[in-house]
Amino acid sequence: MTNKVVIGGNWKMKLGIDESIQSVKGLIVATQNLDLSSIEVFVAPSFVSLSDVFTALKASPIKLAAQNMSEYVEGGYTGEISPKWLKSLGCEYVILGHSERRRIFGESSELINKKVHNALTHDLKVVLCIGETAEERASGRKEEVNAEQLSISLKGVNADQLKNIIIAYEPVWAINSRGLNPTGDIIPATPTQAEEMHNFVRNWLVSTYGEQGNQICLQYGGSMQPSNAKELLSIPSVNGGLVGTASLKPEEFTEIIKSAL
Repeated sequence: MTNKVVIGGNWKMKLGIDESIQSVKGLIVATQNLDLSSIEVFVAPSFVSLSDVFTALKASPIKLAAQNMSEYVEGGYTGEISPKWLKSLGCEYVILGHSERRRIFGESSELINKKVHNALTHDLKVVLCIGETAEERASGRKEEVNAEQLSISLKGVNADQLKNIIIAYEPVWAINSRGLNPTGDIIPATPTQAEEMHNFVRNWLVSTYGEQGNQICLQYGGSMQPSNAKELLSIPSVNGGLVGTASLKPEEFTEIIKSAL
């Protein structure tokens, strides 16, 4: 993966099978006259919707992603999803380390690191999410927290493997999630805040991996919307977006995609 612009839609646990099919068909229609050859677009429906969404996408340039996967390949792990199965269902991407997985389900960076290696081994492109809470930012630890998440989550990943990794910076305080922000007081990062942290992540990658660190795509993942997408995507260090709520509506998601063209 290079720093080609990548726009992804994370549908979380918001759409059932029929709703997912309807949404993806609407997205295909809404984008059918757009030239998407200069960017990549993916959607991440629920596990139970992957097969039907993949079928709907077969004639479309839009790619399929999974929202999570197991650190294991197979065996007695009730309720887990193997990367082999995701690949067989047509997934090209898998989202790992999303703040909802880290904060609500207690996934550690050490666990996420195992998943990263498992995904890469099975030819899945990884969207690795990182980000700090409001408390961590207020205490002056935003760089420390993100550096630690990067360092542990990418442990053992070599420079050649970076081409199959995207980093999604998602400030936890800016995500429209009742599980993370129960009051609903969501404030997307300002362009200045987004640029500051994306520059920090880019510098960390270059200092760790050399020139290959300049090639990795950096997505912004904190409540990207049609109203702020163009301004965020105009920042040189922002190479795409991991979109939540706005990706559920084909018209809104298409407006964000247009902002990347």
